[in-house]
Amino acid sequence: MSKDPSREQSRTEQLARLGELLAGLAHEVRNPLSTIGLNLQLIREDLTDSDDPRDRRTHKRLTVVEAEVRRLQDILEEFLRFARMPELHTGSVDLNALLQSVVDFSEPELRDRGISLRFYPGVDVGSADLDAGQVRAALINLVRNAADACDSGDEVIVSSRRDGDTVFVQVIDSGSGMTPEVMAKVFQPYFSTKKAGTGLGLPMVRRTVELHGGRVDVSSEVGRGTQFTLAFPVTHAKGGNDDG
Repeated sequence: MSKDPSREQSRTEQLARLGELLAGLAHEVRNPLSTIGLNLQLIREDLTDSDDPRDRRTHKRLTVVEAEVRRLQDILEEFLRFARMPELHTGSVDLNALLQSVVDFSEPELRDRGISLRFYPGVDVGSADLDAGQVRAALINLVRNAADACDSGDEVIVSSRRDGDTVFVQVIDSGSGMTPEVMAKVFQPYFSTKKAGTGLGLPMVRRTVELHGGRVDVSSEVGRGTQFTLAFPVTHAKGGNDDG
């Protein structure tokens, strides 16, 4: 059955209005939440040096509440980033150079956790029209997700290759892997297997790739790790030395 274009447009407009409404609500909540967090911090600091057992108990409880307020603030900020339809500022980007910058940025964090990070750049991958900042953020997100699935001694691999007019970027980990049920939900907003996760990271990755005319695929096996593959269309000649 073919889709009704007018019905699809109406649904898109309704979702856009709902997104604007929710973003406005999040903005309204953010300001009083910041005030609550600031005052909790001030009260807790007033009790820091007290020797009174009751003050000590109150200080401990305030620390817990303050941590929860910060978590709510993080969720709100993540939601606002997701709710905004980002505008792409594309330019010719040397893909391997971009990936190298992601690896250089992420490697110290993974090394501290006992996880090795390796990069295998493809030959003649060349350049593509990308928003370097948004794609870099998406790749850092994927590398961190991969690391979160790993234990000390595991590894994360980043690689690139070109096939015709498409360049592929892969982020592979040797971590815990996912069940088919979890894998089917990873791009759903607010689905997360992490205790402190917002469930918006991977949906934002997919949206970034799709805004560039690309796609994201995932494969995983429990106990053997996960592989994310990003495909971007190429609009520049192979081996270009364009700056990103």
